[in-house]
This record gives sequence, C-alpha cells and structure tokens, in this order.
Amino acid sequence: MVERGYSEGLYRAIAAVAARTTGRVPFSLAEWVVAAAVAALLWIGLRFAARCFRERGYLRRTWRRALASVLAAAGATYLAFLIAWGLNYARQPFAVLAGLDASPARTAELRDACEQLVARANALRVGLPEDGRGVMRLPDGLRGALDRAGQGYREAASVYGVLAGRPGRAKPLASSRAFSYLGITGIFFPFTGEANVNADVPDPDIPFAVAHEMAHARGFAREDEAGYVGYLACRFHPDRDFQYSGVLGASIYAANALFAVDRRAHRQVIGARSAAVGRDIEALREWSDRYHGPVARVSRSVNNAYLKSQGQAEGMRSYGRMVDLLIAERRARPPGPSPRE
Repeated sequence: MVERGYSEGLYRAIAAVAARTTGRVPFSLAEWVVAAAVAALLWIGLRFAARCFRERGYLRRTWRRALASVLAAAGATYLAFLIAWGLNYARQPFAVLAGLDASPARTAELRDACEQLVARANALRVGLPEDGRGVMRLPDGLRGALDRAGQGYREAASVYGVLAGRPGRAKPLASSRAFSYLGITGIFFPFTGEANVNADVPDPDIPFAVAHEMAHARGFAREDEAGYVGYLACRFHPDRDFQYSGVLGASIYAANALFAVDRRAHRQVIGARSAAVGRDIEALREWSDRYHGPVARVSRSVNNAYLKSQGQAEGMRSYGRMVDLLIAERRARPPGPSPRE
C-alpha cells in the first residue's frame, strides 16, 4: 500500500515540488532551517526558564501545559516527517521491485564479487586526474560533480524504471567541517527535499556520496538500498570519475564484508589493488582519522538509534548490507559483460 499510494504516488509529487522550489536556491536551505529551529527552541526555553525564576509558583501552575505543548510540537514534527519522506522506510524493498534474490551471500560469491570490483576499480582509475599527492581529483571540482550527478540516474532509470524522476540537484554544506567531526559524508533533509554533501570529503568519495544522498531524495530511505542505488547511478554514469567512485565505494563495502568471514581471502583481495587505488583509500582513511573522536562516536550512536527506530534492526551496520544487493544483481545477470563494465 505504501509503495503504490505513497512512494510511487504522493511522494513523487512532493519530491517534484521540492525540486522546483528549493532546487532553485544554490545553497543548502536545510542548514538555515535547522539553525532557525534551534534558535527558536533556545529562545522559547530561555523565556520559560526566566519566567519560572521571576514568578513564584509559575512552574507548578504551567508544567502540564508546557509538557503538552512540547509533546504536541514533537508529534506534529514527526507527522510532517512521515508525510514528507519517512513513510519510504515502509515501502517495498528494492530487491522486490527489481526482482532480485537478496539472500545472504555465500563466501565464494563474496570473494568473486570483491575480486571483480577491485579489478574494475583498478581499470577505471587509470588516467584519472590526480592532485599533488597522487590522489584522484574531480576535473571540474565539487560544483561540477554536483551538476553532473543526475546523468547517472537518467541512464540507470532506463534499466530500473523505479529510479525515474527529477529531484533537485545536490548541494554542498557550508557547515562541512562540523559534519566531518560528526563523521558524516552527506545528509538528506526531508523538510526541504535537499540532498546535501560534505565538501570536505576527499574527491574519490564525492560522486558516490552525492549519488547516495540523491537515492534518498528518490525515496529510498533504507541505507543499504540508498548505497546500492547510488552505486548503480555511478556505474551507469557516462563519466569515468563517477564510475570509479561508485565501484571504489562498493569494493570497500564488499572487502569489509569479506574480512568478517575470510580474512585470508580479504588480504589477497586488497593486495590486488593498484597503487593509485591504494592512495585514494589512504586519503579516505586519513580524512576519517583526522576527525575521529568523541563527537563522531556520539554521532554514530545517535544515527544508530535513529535507524533502529525506523525499522532498520541492524542500525549502522545496515550500510554494509548493500553488498547483499550487489551479489543479488550478479546472480541475476546473464552471461557476458554488464552495463558499463
């Protein structure tokens, strides 16, 4: 019911309206909305506290009404979240929509997938622009990558019709440094319909991060599905840097999954990475280590709790389940090369 009536119906209309309105603004409105909401809450809280301090018995007389107001506001906000986007957590799984067998991967399947992803990443990395450290860089910078990101979805929609649609372009976050300390590469804000990306993230991960957030904008709320859909958008993209970023991200997820079941095979797989791919992965690791700390751990715990509250029982570990969809697609492929491979 949610799939037909909401995700394929009402939500598409909501996303189209958001794309035509907030999409015209070149900066992230989400940051301003959050800042305004925080300021309003602080102002209301301080006024209430000051009145409690000035008027004897004020708190005793009004705490029930104040609590009722807080609960009503929270309920209204959550209802708006569900209508604006949150019901997508209850839509049909992408594997069902695409007719894929997403049963857990066998170790042999996982190893084969890792080997092919690493080999593909090695091949795509050849000839890409590099910075002074030998790390892959985007030829037209972050803004150019954001402008080009939708092309992969248009191509992928010709194979997976459920990916059709024209949500607004992704936007860079002015507060990217703060999001780096939170360990967040991007975020979708449902109240403005904006896909936002952390501009501090190293270039090799930017296209994949953008495509992931744009998958959320297309109504794929679950993290594993957004990761897989983002990978598809990169793989079908006509530009080599997007293809590489998607395959690189998928190879990292797959290698992490292989590490959990066969460490010897994992060593062999990562040992096959080219020196150039190794430099890119090291740049991503350095970025993560630079901002790792108590703030990032708290952010991870909050995100974990949020995902569980939306029915993703594995919490943050659900990001890695995109590997099951990678394997499912491989099972469904006819013999021969796949698109863009």
